[in-house]
Amino acid sequence: MYLKYETYADFVEGNQAYKYHECETCNGIRELSIEDLDITIENRKMHFKDFLVLTCLKCGENCVPQHSKQMVDGCYKIMIRDGHLEGIQKYTGYKKKFMYCSQQNFNYDHRDYYNIPGLCFDEENSEEGFLTPVYFTKNVLIYFMHHPEYKMNLFSESYGVISYKDEWNVPFGINRNGKVIFWLGDLNLMDITSLEIMKPHNVDSDHKLIDSEFYAAQLCCIWSEPNKELKACYKKQELFDLILKKYGINLFHLEDEIEQQMRDFDKPVIFTKKSIEAAINMLHKVLIEGVNIKSFRELYVQLYEHPEKGYKEWKSIKFYHKLLEKIISDQDKVKEIIAPLYLINDLRQYYDHLLPKDKKEYIEANVKTSLGIDSFENIDLVYDGLINKLNILFQYLVIEYSRD
Repeated sequence: MYLKYETYADFVEGNQAYKYHECETCNGIRELSIEDLDITIENRKMHFKDFLVLTCLKCGENCVPQHSKQMVDGCYKIMIRDGHLEGIQKYTGYKKKFMYCSQQNFNYDHRDYYNIPGLCFDEENSEEGFLTPVYFTKNVLIYFMHHPEYKMNLFSESYGVISYKDEWNVPFGINRNGKVIFWLGDLNLMDITSLEIMKPHNVDSDHKLIDSEFYAAQLCCIWSEPNKELKACYKKQELFDLILKKYGINLFHLEDEIEQQMRDFDKPVIFTKKSIEAAINMLHKVLIEGVNIKSFRELYVQLYEHPEKGYKEWKSIKFYHKLLEKIISDQDKVKEIIAPLYLINDLRQYYDHLLPKDKKEYIEANVKTSLGIDSFENIDLVYDGLINKLNILFQYLVIEYSRD
């Protein structure tokens, strides 16, 4: 990045405007990035190595954030004072410490607090540093997920809350690199035992925060979307509402129990066979078991003038299948769209039941083929592919059955 100013007054005037998280050129989101900056003011040349700048994720345009501007200004004045015309400046690794959690001495970078837009303009806390992001690996969440005295709720894809009894309740986020982020000031509200559990998972800042649901909710008051698992459940409810309105048939079943299943759902953070088992079970109960089969049978008869033999023995997946066939003539496309419901059923058996080896191998091969992946052992790909296809299925059904 290269900047040139004919005079110091030009530099001051050109950098008066505060740089926000939105790019003025394309309205994209900016994130902090580490770049080299060459800047000339009058006849003074400054070369900054490993310098924090704001970079638009959409158009790639760079700009200098508030604290970095002050660094340039200070460097220029020192060069004037010492009579230097050119110099190289490199970050030494110094990290200022704030008063919060001083006993734990968490690893964080004070430059984030001063350079990420909005963090240092905190009117709720008189002591500076409260909104300093502190970064952890995802492993920091595992203890809180399973200990009965803690409650962890990841209610969106990457934004959640951890609470302990009635003593504290703190938000956290997950950034674009999979790092877990807490505010330093919120950590200060937690008990010492919890902080000591977290400490080993504390890692260096990667400076990525702005492009996250956490930043959007905490700084911009933008509500995050429900996580994808719950989205699929809500879409199923929307579909059933449409069916009721359009055909006068109520497909809902055990509504209070379904609501409880959704309310108690804990989204997996680290993907293993064990961690996704509970999610598979919840989705099976809500999407497949939570259906009034008798009413679905009535809907089928209403939709099809000549019902197939044996339809009275069908279960919910088969009736979902027939909903699709009514609106799609291409059987290959029907099979592709309906596949995630069959996979949910297969995976529930795979994880919950004692199956013969050939049956398990069949399920593994079917999952790979249906999701277009190479390895069943890659749990992240299996799970993400399954959830994405579930959302596509119910979104498709909602769109088609909302047509007049």
